[in-house]
Amino acid sequence: MVNIKKSVLSSVLKKFLMAITGFVLASFLLIHMLGNLQTFEGGPHAINAYAHTLQTLPWEVLWGFRLTLLACFVVHFLTAYMLVVENNRSRPQQYAVKKSLSSSLAARTMIYSGTVVIAFAVLHILHFTVLNLNPDFKILEWVATGGIYEGKTLHDVYAMLIMGFSNPWVALGYVFAMIVIAFHLSHGVSSMFQSVGLRNEAWRYRLNAIAVAYCVVIAAGFSLNPLAVLVSKYTDCEILPVKCVLKQIEAQKAAGAGKIFVDYGFLSGKAAKCAAAKPEAKK
Repeated sequence: MVNIKKSVLSSVLKKFLMAITGFVLASFLLIHMLGNLQTFEGGPHAINAYAHTLQTLPWEVLWGFRLTLLACFVVHFLTAYMLVVENNRSRPQQYAVKKSLSSSLAARTMIYSGTVVIAFAVLHILHFTVLNLNPDFKILEWVATGGIYEGKTLHDVYAMLIMGFSNPWVALGYVFAMIVIAFHLSHGVSSMFQSVGLRNEAWRYRLNAIAVAYCVVIAAGFSLNPLAVLVSKYTDCEILPVKCVLKQIEAQKAAGAGKIFVDYGFLSGKAAKCAAAKPEAKK
């Protein structure tokens, strides 16, 4: 009896930890998505300034946030795997089959969708944060023409996103990952309320609907950038200035530029459309 009680308490604690860390991660996704959507504010100014502000936060704040997020990520997924192992060991096969018939597909595949989320998170950080998967990202720079950073040279995140998502495999893989993440969240967000005792039968369907709506917003919001880049590159519908930005980048790379500066003057009519900026010589 004592062992059973300890097992139940242990399971409840793990689910509570998953709920809390899941809430932190789900909230971060919303904030991150809103930040990414600044690419649609008419040019590089908003997202480049936003990215630079984040990167230049006091190290205590920046690394405190990163380590907290990492801890939540690790605890969330380790706890999930531990619960799966415990459930498989303690549940009779007949009961498992019976329960699988009444649970949703998202619930039954959480461990698999979660594994995809882990793989995507690692690749995403290597690609767009550490900049290890495409060395050209590191030489994309932009001279701020307004705001608090006017005259300063910042990393050109705007051009980096356009360049990264101009590869159809990267863009479509990103969209696929967003769909899997939304699928994972569709069950996780709803069950999160149950784990902390905030979901009852009266609110079950309402919270499920809220969870689904949230997941659709997250998936759609993150998918807008890669889809906009693909549409702009392969059609005449120019949502983002993809063709012009890529043309300038390729011209400066061919000229052996040590740093690449895209001239965005064409966006405000201050420069001829798609005129390549003078490349900076290698140092």
